[in-house]
Amino acid sequence: MGDSKKLKFLKTILPTKILAELKRQDEELVQVELTTPNHLEGFMSTIHRLVMVTRNKSTGEKKTLNLMVKVMKGDESFQESCLSPVQFRNEMFIYTKVIPCFQQLLETFNCSVKGDKWCPQLMFSVTGKIPEYSDCSETLLVMENIALEGFKAGPWNDLDEDHLVLMARNIAQFHACTYAMKITKDPRLEELIKGIIPFDFVSDGKVLNIYALFIKMGLDRLFEYLDKNPKLLDSERFKNDISTLRSRYGEAPIHLMQKLLHQDEFSVILHGDYNRNNVLFKYENDKPVDIRMFDFQENRYGTPAIDLTFFMCMSMPTGLRERFWYPLLEQYHDSLMSTLQDILKCDANDSRLEPYSYENFKKHLQRYGMYGSMIAVHFLPWKICSEEECAQLAFHFGNDMHSVEMKRWAKIAGGDAVDIRL
Repeated sequence: MGDSKKLKFLKTILPTKILAELKRQDEELVQVELTTPNHLEGFMSTIHRLVMVTRNKSTGEKKTLNLMVKVMKGDESFQESCLSPVQFRNEMFIYTKVIPCFQQLLETFNCSVKGDKWCPQLMFSVTGKIPEYSDCSETLLVMENIALEGFKAGPWNDLDEDHLVLMARNIAQFHACTYAMKITKDPRLEELIKGIIPFDFVSDGKVLNIYALFIKMGLDRLFEYLDKNPKLLDSERFKNDISTLRSRYGEAPIHLMQKLLHQDEFSVILHGDYNRNNVLFKYENDKPVDIRMFDFQENRYGTPAIDLTFFMCMSMPTGLRERFWYPLLEQYHDSLMSTLQDILKCDANDSRLEPYSYENFKKHLQRYGMYGSMIAVHFLPWKICSEEECAQLAFHFGNDMHSVEMKRWAKIAGGDAVDIRL
């Protein structure tokens, strides 16, 4: 019953609301098509494709709107356990406040970087009770579907150098806006930071249980594999580091994750969940030439290591990671500096850029760069395992994430390939 109610809202009531928001009252709906692509499915959300065909009441001219509709998953209990309402409100804040402010900043200084090319355009949003949709408090976002512009999902998990460089240089432009506003003491920055609801792993002694559970599962798997293969601890330093990690945070790694959210002079407004799942690529002759990002629901104000090391740990396969890790960081930093110079209209030797030098940036990452690996230990099994294993993980995640079977599949999914990669 619940699903039919939601489908009715998405196919009948929502399209009318969208037309009203877009001030297209002179048009009437003649056709609505709703589909749910599997490759856009997320842990906390479902993304539908909505195609609306309208007809002008006076001229009879037909137009087609291609949209993506993002809704929260689960019942109220699940949403609260994941802090979904906080995540979605923060995402709405990014689309409606942060990105427009960054765009205005770039336009004011006549920059070559254009913020309107970062992500799909937000067409409609609503938060709170939507009685026609469900009995829960909901947040719903409607964005343009940029598939018709040639954007599509990239490779399933592992990315080559071209994809990685696009991702690094793109997020550097986004981060540069925060630094530029810091340097120029733009008063709007403080308001933007205050507008982001803190999304902490640990708050007032309470832990974000879903993250605590899955990160511990991933770390337990890693420790168990190293216990069985002690020769992999091939240096005293590595051996001591693993021992320290295990003794300090083995039982509750979520507290390490909270420490990695520390804010300092390098803190920026983040995407927060920047990985292959949340970007689309445009290709020419099979080579990625452009990128769009979406799904800002885990955005925070914090270390850029969160945006960088997540996709680097997830999507750089063994071999490429060892060879291309630092060159990719250089690509990020080069894009960061060139964007800052474009905004500030200065050269590379400007003293205002010194705090964000490559050497200072590397020192910062040495302290906070572990964030990506901690997320990867629980997420990589989902991405590298077989389709059948992934279905088992998804089933137990949806039915009882605390079950013995959930823990068993998290420990074995992907087999040796995952263990070796971790």
